[in-house]
Amino acid sequence: MTGNIVGAPAGDLVARDAAGVMWLYLGKGDGTFAPRIRIGAGWGGYSHIIGIGDADHDGRPDLFATNATDTNTYLYKGTGSWSSPFGQRQTTSLPNNRPSSVA
Repeated sequence: MTGNIVGAPAGDLVARDAAGVMWLYLGKGDGTFAPRIRIGAGWGGYSHIIGIGDADHDGRPDLFATNATDTNTYLYKGTGSWSSPFGQRQTTSLPNNRPSSVA
């Protein structure tokens, strides 16, 4: 996910590693990023994490997440804080249209 996640003068980047740890890379405004900041763990259970812009119209970018094990979808609202850029998980009413298994 990219965008102005914490309200600094440059765009930022959020990435998940293979261990499910989420990292924030603050944009420095010159096309480079500051050293990464660990912002959470346990993100490995999601099959899709999508930066969806400002879903709740509060001026901050949000994350949408789904997984392959249930039909729930989740919203993580942006906080604007570099140390905790996303709030608690909220279940959404959006459908998870994951393909059904073929027998």
